[in-house]
Amino acid sequence: MNVPVILALGAIVVFAVVVVMTRGKDPQQRAAVLLRTGAAIMAVFTVLAGIVIVGDSLQNPGGTAAMLITLAWVVPMLILAAAAWFWPAPTAPMLLALSSAFIAACIWLAFDPAALRSFVSENGPLIAVSVVALAFPAAVLGLKRTVLAGWLLVALGVLPLVITIIARSGPVGSIVAASVVPLIAGISYLLSDRMAHGSTASGKQQATTA
Repeated sequence: MNVPVILALGAIVVFAVVVVMTRGKDPQQRAAVLLRTGAAIMAVFTVLAGIVIVGDSLQNPGGTAAMLITLAWVVPMLILAAAAWFWPAPTAPMLLALSSAFIAACIWLAFDPAALRSFVSENGPLIAVSVVALAFPAAVLGLKRTVLAGWLLVALGVLPLVITIIARSGPVGSIVAASVVPLIAGISYLLSDRMAHGSTASGKQQATTA
């Protein structure tokens, strides 16, 4: 079993454990725990995935090219994450546009499986790296804009994986890990928002009845 699959299974186990352990808690508490869990899963996964990606780059192509490749996705990812934390309002549409463009590119490539396989062969796991680079800022945005970030993470988790499998563009191990973890984080965010709003609505209804 390779590292990507282990990471994906680990995220699933953590999410399941948290859901079970918080079952008896107040909805607001459960919402807060699920939100923090989604963010924590993405943070840990981003660090581990980054180590794996950088390690692969150092082996091939290695040297200065590896450093340039690493900086090409790490620096924009960190800038977007910082912007999502400090300026969520203007960053949200920017992140939505970038994610939409990436998903549209995946869909376009999926209509030509040969071109997709050639693209992956020439550029390596670029789709998986792009998912990681977009999903981490989306996870940070989720601490400010939970619903939008939740749907973004679900889309980043589901669509590239489905497209890669349909197009049969080669081994899907890396894209499985890169997709499953954002998907779980997105579900955590959406459940958190639903619980928080459901609890608030219930409280208002009880107050009105009283």
